[in-house]
Amino acid sequence: MFIRLCFACGFTAAICTLLAAAAPVDDDDLLNLPVIDRTIIPQPDLNVIDFGSPAPKCGVEPLPEIVDAEAVRFELEDGPDTSGLLPAMAQALEKFRRLVASAGGTFDLKSAYRPLAYQVHLQQVWFKWMRELRFNRQPGCQALRAQVEEEFTRHKLMPTQMPVTDSDHTRGMAFDAAISLPRPVRSRRRRTGTSLDHLALLAGLKRPDIRRDPVHFKLAITSAAKVQTSE
Repeated sequence: MFIRLCFACGFTAAICTLLAAAAPVDDDDLLNLPVIDRTIIPQPDLNVIDFGSPAPKCGVEPLPEIVDAEAVRFELEDGPDTSGLLPAMAQALEKFRRLVASAGGTFDLKSAYRPLAYQVHLQQVWFKWMRELRFNRQPGCQALRAQVEEEFTRHKLMPTQMPVTDSDHTRGMAFDAAISLPRPVRSRRRRTGTSLDHLALLAGLKRPDIRRDPVHFKLAITSAAKVQTSE
């Protein structure tokens, strides 16, 4: 029967005879036949450029650009500007510095005159850091966060004191300074030494808000000549 099928399929008689004479195949032999893995592994398309995942975006807007020429100059310069202070303010500052030095203290001037546009920039830096980026941990915001933190530190801004637009700094009537004095020496009868605000008043200055802005000094309304003490 197998031979007749071979002829029906168009094979030659010799080939069909060989197949018919072949020994029957055992099932175990079929199981032991080698298996050829024909799994097709997809290959990368070299013509397609993979740019990776898109960079994460930050939902916080960057700092506004400084466009005012005087504000740009202040941003690029190092150190406080005392040239814009009123003459009376400049004289009081130098007198105050001498009084602190004579009392054995240290005087670190943080800022003095600031133009209005630069004052606005400082306010923007303060808001951007304190309200939007200080505790921001979004991956896309870290570059902006580092930039604003650097500006906040470089401008010597304080977390507890937001720069205001209407400021005595813009009028040349105030400065900020970190000052330290030796501790007063107590005796049985009295305490020897002097206070910071006493020295400021001797120079014609006062601190309008000691609790919230302890480094801010401005011209005092009361003249230092009215202070009943000697330098």
